Amino acid sequence: MATLRLLTLLALTIFCSIVIAQNRSCEPCDSSKCPLTLDKECLAGLTLDKCGCCQVCAQRESELCNHPEIPSSKQYEACGENLQCKLRMDHRGVAREARCECNDQVEMCGSDGKTYRNYCHLMESSKLAKVEQKPAIKVFKRKPCDSAPEITLPPVSVSNKTGSNVFLTCEVAGVPLPVVEWVYTATTGKQVVYPTDDDRISTLVRGGPNAHVLTSWLQIQSLQPIDLGTYTCVASNTLGRVEKSCTVNVEIVRDL
Repeated sequence: MATLRLLTLLALTIFCSIVIAQNRSCEPCDSSKCPLTLDKECLAGLTLDKCGCCQVCAQRESELCNHPEIPSSKQYEACGENLQCKLRMDHRGVAREARCECNDQVEMCGSDGKTYRNYCHLMESSKLAKVEQKPAIKVFKRKPCDSAPEITLPPVSVSNKTGSNVFLTCEVAGVPLPVVEWVYTATTGKQVVYPTDDDRISTLVRGGPNAHVLTSWLQIQSLQPIDLGTYTCVASNTLGRVEKSCTVNVEIVRDL
């Protein structure tokens, strides 16, 4: 514990020494010599420069910043509105860098009907909209916007031998999360909707790999000639329905 305190004190001392050295190079403030920096040009807002004299653009989300626990020879501008400088740790839990992070990390639905990863992302987009003379974007609700289903990874057609196992994958996105079904259409036109109580053909659904995304699998065990046909991934929620199809071809293996 004593060693940790000593190292922290040493880091703070070095950091303060760097800041003091940099401030010594600052001339008396003459705001009339400051370049004109407009707030609309700075997506994270304005801040004072390292000398505390001129207004400059603040650091944006994910940009590097100065933290007392990570001494640096480079002086970055302060983090912008609704941002704070946070340490990034490596796999050993040791601080490796510091970056500006948003204070409010909740996904939000904007008044433009788009989902933003957090409040800072929404505010940056709102500033860009104003520059383009479009309506400002406001928080509509503190949750993702509702969206119709989308199949982000459609199933792929396969061809395999009788007796083998076949896996079909379908990745879908939407808010609320869609319900996924598989529809089998035989060459005769007969249709079967899975899941069913068939032990040989089963389905599995799991959330991910990202938020508001789920992945569905259809597994055919011990492939048979009657499995030949079209398999359609159908995703639906309260806003719509979408589907993508693939085919399963069966290569008959005959006993010698």
